[in-house]
Amino acid sequence: MPKRRLPSGGTQSQVALKPEVAIAAIAIFSAYADGDGVSEDEGYALDEMLSGINLYEEYSDEDLQELGAKVGAMVREDGADAVFAQAIESLSDHDLKETAFIVAMVVLAIDGEVPEAEEEYLEDLRLALKISDDRAQELADELFSEEDEESEEDEE
Repeated sequence: MPKRRLPSGGTQSQVALKPEVAIAAIAIFSAYADGDGVSEDEGYALDEMLSGINLYEEYSDEDLQELGAKVGAMVREDGADAVFAQAIESLSDHDLKETAFIVAMVVLAIDGEVPEAEEEYLEDLRLALKISDDRAQELADELFSEEDEESEEDEE
């Protein structure tokens, strides 16, 4: 699969996605940002991140699989660019935008490296979600400093 690039814009979706579908779509697209399929680690990160978000607290593993299948069907029907643009447009709430960005960061970083293509994707996503550079850095610092602290505690 080619590297995931954000749509160039200018499209207006006619139907807004539910926030849980929009965030899941962004998370799934993030797993494809490197141009490869979803790795086992990325799949695990997707499941763990989504199941830890309040929007998905009532979702079973089967529900999450159905959600992924729904996003896949939308992509086959409408095309990846249209679904991605619709997901971005559907997240009008600032907290939901940040949630989608955090999920994307975790999915991209789960394998321990973020190559240039993924960095570009993340920057494009940040801009599309209208998250400031400073706020994106704060989110990354909070997210990955907690992870570093947990790693240090595990080593002790």
